Amino acid sequence: MSNELKFENEEFQMVVFKLADEEYAVPISLVQEIIMPQKTTHLPKAPSFIEGVINLRGHIIPIVDGWNIFNLSVSEQSNDTRIIVIELESHAIGLVVDSVSEVVNLESKNVEPTPIDSEENSFIQGIGKYKNRLLILLDLTNFLNVQETESLHSTVKIAKNIINAKKQVEVTSVDTKVLK
Repeated sequence: MSNELKFENEEFQMVVFKLADEEYAVPISLVQEIIMPQKTTHLPKAPSFIEGVINLRGHIIPIVDGWNIFNLSVSEQSNDTRIIVIELESHAIGLVVDSVSEVVNLESKNVEPTPIDSEENSFIQGIGKYKNRLLILLDLTNFLNVQETESLHSTVKIAKNIINAKKQVEVTSVDTKVLK
């Protein structure tokens, strides 16, 4: 299995974020928006990497714990903590990160292949060199394995069913009050 670099342009834009003490970058084209942390609705028996779901302007967004999914020591949220909302396989997910620092223009000549090639890090596209810093370049379309992706889709379906059930109860409650 080879992590071939998918950088077709000479220069491309990446959103840089931190988890623990490492800097990561994702293509700006995958990022829908960056938001402040919100209270999540926890779902019973959800996988450990899913913190819960949020309702973002009428859309149910599962929130993925960046520390957990990248096997890092759990960190406390701070004022810098953000959620990066990313489009994956026509579904949006939120990735909790320690901070989002900037958008950088990275030249393909400053990208090196990953030094370790394995199934577990197939989502790492390369290492970017930017202003005396090393950025771990991620392909988030591959960062969840098949089982995790199925769990994520299942979690969204459950959350939508719960929300629809709550709406039905609210409508029934309103109808009952109107009838009185």
